[in-house]
Amino acid sequence: MATTARTLTRLARLTPSPPSITPATTRRFALPRQAFRQSRRGYANGAATSPRGGRTGLIAGLALAAAGGAGYYFYTNGTFPVEAGKVMSDGRQSGPFVPTKDDYQQVYNHIAKLLEEHDEYDDGSYGPVLVRLGWHASGTYDAATGTGGSNGATMRFAPEGDHGANAGLKAARDFLEPVKQHFPWIT
Repeated sequence: MATTARTLTRLARLTPSPPSITPATTRRFALPRQAFRQSRRGYANGAATSPRGGRTGLIAGLALAAAGGAGYYFYTNGTFPVEAGKVMSDGRQSGPFVPTKDDYQQVYNHIAKLLEEHDEYDDGSYGPVLVRLGWHASGTYDAATGTGGSNGATMRFAPEGDHGANAGLKAARDFLEPVKQHFPWIT
């Protein structure tokens, strides 16, 4: 039925009509078509509102001026960190902690001391399981995003950490937990 109606309307459009009929037909059907189109646009629920002129620019300008004033205030008072790791006048370091070679040496010495004190694991040393944990951590670390590794990966949680293929790694993580508590900056 729909195809027949569509075909007939196409044929009516394509067949030329005599010039005497065209103006009368157009005038006679112009009003109903317009009324039909307007009946489909019935979604407005009130009179059109006039646009507010110029208030957006004013508000944006005031916000920009306030942000600039706040930045100037913090910069001149010295509370705005200009450089990460810069030493302040009272000796504290502003910004994120940047470890040095000496900091890593302290971590190394702490782990070596723990290995000497706790020699009761498996075959007399935590060494092999710590090497295995380090290998696993380096395999899951993503340098581009800074995610993964032994502290950021999902193997810390029960589903993966308790898996049979990861047997023994929980003991290594538990062994290194005091090191993490003593040096919270290391991952």
